[in-house]
Order: sequence, then structure tokens, then C-alpha cells
Amino acid sequence: MRSLGKTIPMNKMIKDMGTLYGVGVGPGEPGLVTLKAVEIINKVPVVAFPVNKPGAGSRAFDAVASHLSGSARLLPLLMPMTRDPQILKEAHEAAVEAVIATASTGDDVACLALGDPLFYSTFGYIAESFPGPVEVVGGVSAISAMAAALGQPLADGDTPLVVVTGKAHDALASALAMNASIVIIKPRSLSMESLDLLDQAGVWDRAWAAIELGGTEERVISELDRETAAALPYFAILWIQPSPGSGP
Repeated sequence: MRSLGKTIPMNKMIKDMGTLYGVGVGPGEPGLVTLKAVEIINKVPVVAFPVNKPGAGSRAFDAVASHLSGSARLLPLLMPMTRDPQILKEAHEAAVEAVIATASTGDDVACLALGDPLFYSTFGYIAESFPGPVEVVGGVSAISAMAAALGQPLADGDTPLVVVTGKAHDALASALAMNASIVIIKPRSLSMESLDLLDQAGVWDRAWAAIELGGTEERVISELDRETAAALPYFAILWIQPSPGSGP
């Protein structure tokens, strides 16, 4: 058992604090929840999960609902879908406070995270400030689920694989220059500048998108253009295949 706390010195850890488990639940498909994840959520007394507004449903919770024993107390954590840094900061701080208050009684808490808890997940913010032991249960990432849905290898041989967010224009430019296999997560935030870059690189005939992975509305788009890419929803991933015939 180890602590991932970075902002609180070990000598200030709260005595008898319960363990915080970061539990990856995959992209949303109950069948992709690992056996280890099921074991943890069925042994802890408290299960925390993100919601984007009070009273809303939770994709992470829905992924494990069929696996829950029913005895756990539920702790929704408000994580609004916004780009406002101040709102996000306040939400993260409130989530940390709620988890600490619960674990300070000695109760262990399983914090559910879509995909993997340490891969572009808000769980990292909670873990950094948690003054007690932290354990992480890895989950199937949306990227792996996307490859399976497309039926395509993301990379082979010596081809580099680069993951960028829709806002990372400079990283996207570098990945295109090296002819990498490029995975764009959060493509909804693609800027006009980045869309121009994709246009200029002529990538649309080798671009794929996967939407709502693990959900009832999961679908794959194999014919993309600028307008389609710009209209991708929040739960989507855009993949650009390397240009054939030229190495990185």
C-alpha cells in the first residue's frame, strides 16, 4: 500500500484514515470492468463517482451498477463538464473535501474513474491531496476500447503512438510531422487552428472516430471530414493513421 499524496507531507497524514482506491471501470461497458475492480467495490463501504450536475446519472457508476452488492454507501462527486478553470478548481477541492471527510472516519472509499484512474482522469487531483493511503486499480482505457471497436492496430513495428488532447495544437503539429499514429482525446475542444492543420495535412482519408464507447449508442465513423470532426461529442476519440509508405 502506498500514498500518492504529493501536496501533503507524510508526517501530516491523518491517523487511521481509510484507504482511497482509484478504480478504473473501463470506457462504460460493464463487461470491461476488471475482476479486481469488482473485488474492491464489493469490499469497501463507500463508492464515490463523478456526476456533472446534482442528481445527474453517472457513466462510471452505470458501468459497475450490475456488479455492486448493494450494501455500499454512494458518494456522488460533482465534476461539471466545463472549461472554466476556476469552476474546475472549486469542484476538485470540494470532491477532495468530501472524500477526506468520509475516509477520516476510517472507512475505505473506492473512487470510480472511467477508463484508467491515472490516465487523463480527475482522480489524480483527489489522490494528490488525499492525506492517507492510496491504491490504484488500473482499467481498460478508452483508447484500447477504440482500437477493438475499429478492429485496427493503433501502431506496429517502430511507428510512434502519440496521444494528444484537442487543445494541444503544438503537440498535434509535432505528431503530424513525425508521421505518428495519433489519438486525439477530447476532440470536441479542437481549435480552428488545429482543424486547419488537419486539413493541410490531408488526414481525413485516414481518420476514424469512435463515439460513446461501451454505451448503447456506441458507433464508429470511418468517413470523416472537417465538419464531422468539429461536431464530435464529448465522449469521442479521433484517430489519425500514419501516412502509408513513409516512415516516422
